Amino acid sequence: MHANNQEKIRLKIQQYIASGIIESYVLGLASPEEASQLERLLPFYPELQAALSDFEFQLELFSIQHEEPPPPGLFQKIQDRVRDLPAVKDQPSGHGERRGGRSDDDYIHVKENSTHIRVHKYWRIAFIVIFILSKLLLAAFIYYFIQYRHSEREMQTLRDQQVKTNKAQLSPETQDNEK
Repeated sequence: MHANNQEKIRLKIQQYIASGIIESYVLGLASPEEASQLERLLPFYPELQAALSDFEFQLELFSIQHEEPPPPGLFQKIQDRVRDLPAVKDQPSGHGERRGGRSDDDYIHVKENSTHIRVHKYWRIAFIVIFILSKLLLAAFIYYFIQYRHSEREMQTLRDQQVKTNKAQLSPETQDNEK
């Protein structure tokens, strides 16, 4: 019964190899899940290790047999084009220097695989100052708006009092005229 189980496992491993997983893995076409599954199985199944090694060897042999040398002068053309690039042409000889005499310390270091752009350190300070000024201006605007509303209410109250006073003064005069 133990031999029967081993035979079934060998058949499944052979089917697994025949599925093209080894080729996909070596060529980098396997999904991350497939690659991790193969990497977990490799230490336990010598057949997988042999198939992987054999395909890698066959691929290397194929590439050696079918290699073509680059056309003559191609390397020189590439070097000429690289030298014509502005960043390469203007690059100073100093190790810690960049174009324009700026050093690497003038920039905020950003991970190379990130989607962020490289920003000069002084821009960060400028953005912080602008942010703080905008908050101060907002607070001043709110303060003066409240003061304006308060003075408008006071002026309306004074107008109402003046109208009442005028009416009160006119009322006795109207009574005198009626007599």
